[in-house]
Amino acid sequence: MQTFAQAAAARHAVTPLLTIYIAGSFRHKHGVRLLGRELRRMGCRILDWTEKAVPPPGLTPAQRRIWMDTDRDGGQVYAFCHQACITADLVIYYGTSGQDAGVEVGLAAGAGVPVLGIRGPLEAPGLMLHGAVSHWVDELEAGLTLLEGLSRLAAQGWQGIADAPDAQLRSLAEAVRQRQARQQ
Repeated sequence: MQTFAQAAAARHAVTPLLTIYIAGSFRHKHGVRLLGRELRRMGCRILDWTEKAVPPPGLTPAQRRIWMDTDRDGGQVYAFCHQACITADLVIYYGTSGQDAGVEVGLAAGAGVPVLGIRGPLEAPGLMLHGAVSHWVDELEAGLTLLEGLSRLAAQGWQGIADAPDAQLRSLAEAVRQRQARQQ
């Protein structure tokens, strides 16, 4: 039997349901990739910075950090991330992340892009990050459940938002629906 995510991905192989950017620290690169893979299975398009942020081989951890912090590719990583944050249907904050992810959340919020925050295990977001994120969850699993419901509603052309079983899902779905409507 095919899961919802598999069926959605098959139906929307050409046209993604949602375009999502995941803002997260380079130290969470593996987790960001795994989350992206799950979202792709749900039929989403991921604007994936992890494919762009690839330091040259042979660098020490300290040298990789310098490479990431200075964006030696002429600003290409920054330009990609900036554009992704302001054009996505949804930005996900993958916590606990640092100042770069906070800036990305700010870019998204300023552009009217809804932001789903997934708190890190011991994270207490500061005032600005807390306010810029429109919807928070405490666990990755809760985030995935919310995103699966969001994908399901998107696949239904946003029909049934009012009947969604969870207030947070209804609120997030309405925000993303409005975002997509403004983009058209």
